Amino acid sequence: MSFAETLKCLECGKEYSLNEIIYNCGDCGGKGLFHGTVDVVYDLEEAKEKIDRNLLESRHPSVWKYFELLPILDNSNIVSLGEGGTPLVKCNRYAQETKSDNLYLKNEFVNPTLSFKDRVFTVNISKAVEYGVDTIVMASSGNAATAASAYCAKAGLKCYIFIPGEASLPKIANIIMNGAKTIKIKGTVINAAVLAVEASWKWGWFQLTTAKSLSPYQGEGSKTIAYEICEQLGWKAPDWVFVPVGGGDNIGGIWKGFKEFHELGLIDMLPRMVGVQAEGAATIVNTFNQGKDYTEAPMEDAETIAEGIRTGVCPGPWPLMALRESKGEGAAVSDEEILKAEKMLAKTEGIFCEPSSAAAAAGLKKLREMGKIDRSDIVVCVLTGAGLKDIDAALKLIEEPPLIEPKMKELEKLVI
Repeated sequence: MSFAETLKCLECGKEYSLNEIIYNCGDCGGKGLFHGTVDVVYDLEEAKEKIDRNLLESRHPSVWKYFELLPILDNSNIVSLGEGGTPLVKCNRYAQETKSDNLYLKNEFVNPTLSFKDRVFTVNISKAVEYGVDTIVMASSGNAATAASAYCAKAGLKCYIFIPGEASLPKIANIIMNGAKTIKIKGTVINAAVLAVEASWKWGWFQLTTAKSLSPYQGEGSKTIAYEICEQLGWKAPDWVFVPVGGGDNIGGIWKGFKEFHELGLIDMLPRMVGVQAEGAATIVNTFNQGKDYTEAPMEDAETIAEGIRTGVCPGPWPLMALRESKGEGAAVSDEEILKAEKMLAKTEGIFCEPSSAAAAAGLKKLREMGKIDRSDIVVCVLTGAGLKDIDAALKLIEEPPLIEPKMKELEKLVI
């Protein structure tokens, strides 16, 4: 049984039924784009009586081992591809590179469609099934669309995906192979998101663009990353958690997960969150560092090689809450720093992630050099997507290997 009680507006506190399809608060949403963010509220006092460490340890690792803390009211509606239970890898060689003695990588690209978005969409599509909808629509630069199309295929739902024109071919191919109707939109992912919202109004499609301000369930799957980190560290939170941030639904959800485990008495302390963005699309980091509100204007010229975090907006209070409540930090890193981190992670730890993921590791190196992170601190970097999803970026980092005749004398020229 889920302990989810209601949906609640983060601005005015108005509550809505979990059985009602809403995207944001009807009162606050009229104030403008990204206002009226709504969140799922759970009865954690009752949950505390039923959920303990022994119960959770007895269950098979997956997102749905935490079903009581997820918003699906009837478990027969769950749509799963076996997501979650991803490894927390202790670093040795990259830890030396960053001078961090207790560094871990949460490898999210071992999920079924190779990114953390599987956690998001197992919840989102399960909720779509629970609502009885037959068509979903969303905008995405790649990972979310891949996950959405896969889970819609599993559930037998129609799926419309709007992607910005610069989305990478490997991601587009995956989306189309999953049977989704895929349409390229001129402009940014924000232009695509606005069109997705308009399409949902016109045709009654269930809108699942992964911005918390556009859909209340975006953080619910992501928060299970925090749950797993706590279990994998022996029921404690790290000192710092570095998260690559685009629209920020991930860092907001992960922070919510830590808070819930703390309130349930499953961990004794909370971590500090670090949102890492590319310098060319650092709207959330800049808004946070300047102490401003989330209503700052979008960056029309947002640009970075890390397409998964090329957003250029600060969509509502959700990511800023995570940084401010946790007394965290915002870090902006250059494309050069991102690509260097991507290559070093592969070279030193055997983990080949996409540039968006590598931003987290680049952010750690930067804050270590600035003296904001102690060498002995326990640090987790969340790696959100696989390197093969953005092969064009990887090709910038490598040279074509030599081609030789199959003869020892030719080989000796290269190895001696």
